Amino acid sequence: MKISRKILAVIVIGIMLQASVYIYLDQVLLAPSSSFQVTEADQSQGHITGKAYYSFDRRFMAITKENSVEIYSLPGKMLVRTITLENRRVSYFKWLDDRNLALLGTYPTGSSTTNNQVILAQINPLTEGHELSTKLTNLPKDSKITEVAFSTATNVIYMQVQVSANPDRYRIYRTDANQELARIYFNNNNVGRIGVLYDQDSLIFDNLDDNTVMVRHGNGSWKTISPAKGKYRLVNVDGKNVIHIAKLNANGLADEIVLLNVTGNVLEKRTLPTPMDIAQLRISTLNK
Repeated sequence: MKISRKILAVIVIGIMLQASVYIYLDQVLLAPSSSFQVTEADQSQGHITGKAYYSFDRRFMAITKENSVEIYSLPGKMLVRTITLENRRVSYFKWLDDRNLALLGTYPTGSSTTNNQVILAQINPLTEGHELSTKLTNLPKDSKITEVAFSTATNVIYMQVQVSANPDRYRIYRTDANQELARIYFNNNNVGRIGVLYDQDSLIFDNLDDNTVMVRHGNGSWKTISPAKGKYRLVNVDGKNVIHIAKLNANGLADEIVLLNVTGNVLEKRTLPTPMDIAQLRISTLNK
């Protein structure tokens, strides 16, 4: 049976439209939060093992291992620095988005858990000297940094520290350019993803107890910014202070992306062709 040219053209156009949707999802809407950051790390043993992390300009690559972090210059893969961890393990690693510096979160293991000191250090790939670091002490055993939200414009850093794994409980700490460390207290300890505005000291975070997304400003004021109806999770905050949140369906999967400003005004809504696990969802920040 012959197919007319008109019908064949319709079929081809349909295939092209479907392909364009998947390209959009893969390269734009669901792209990693940084062009060269590894977004999935094996933390099944409580630490990252053998993962590669590339700097924003791809000049450096860091490999995190059981007892060390190795940094290589690219191209050529020349080893330029090895950071020996001894009785510590890596729980967090990320290159800054606009310069060749990295943040390294470590926690103690074995007999070294005295005071349970958790450290977030700023790593220069080419310098072996003194590095800026923030030390958190007297934490519950096995506490570790699981996420960091920071802005190079404000020099404010928020650290999410997991203090319990069963059930999951977290604390948030804040530090700034003056190295003033303070714990941010919440009405609950069930906090999900965190993010910050690019040029304002405002923490965006998931309140998992009531499935809302909230903002805490530097002056201590709070506000729920997710819409009143529905369940939501934070996905990303981009370089223009646009907050991306996901609306969850009855199965707990993300089926819609909502773009907000910090006051909670909805800027745009985007329906996902296929519902997704929120843990796998990232929004591209290529417009930074």
